[in-house]
Order: sequence, then C-alpha cells, then structure tokens
Amino acid sequence: MSKIKQDKIQMQRKVQGLYREIKQQRKEEKNNNKIGIVIVDICVVLGILILLLNAFIKEF
Repeated sequence: MSKIKQDKIQMQRKVQGLYREIKQQRKEEKNNNKIGIVIVDICVVLGILILLLNAFIKEF
C-alpha cells in the first residue's frame, strides 16, 4: 500500500475511535439524566405523601 492510503486508513480509524468515544459519553449522560429524573420523581411523591399525611393528622 502506498503511504497516502495508509494515512487515510489511519485517519479513518482515529475518526471512528473519536466517534465511538463521543457516542459512549452521550449514552452515559442519558443514563445519568434518567437516574436524576427518577430521584426527583421519588422526592416529589414523598413530598405529596407527607403533605397528605400532615393534612390527615391535623383533621383528627
């Protein structure tokens, strides 16, 4: 193979490697966002439950 072809192949491998890294980072960010959303949802539900229990305790 000529030097130019080898350089092209090397460049393609570099670009593919960078693309895979970026794709993996995005995947990890999405998973982190899902975990954050679940935590917020749990906090909201607990907050509503506490408010409801507080209201019932005051009535009795």
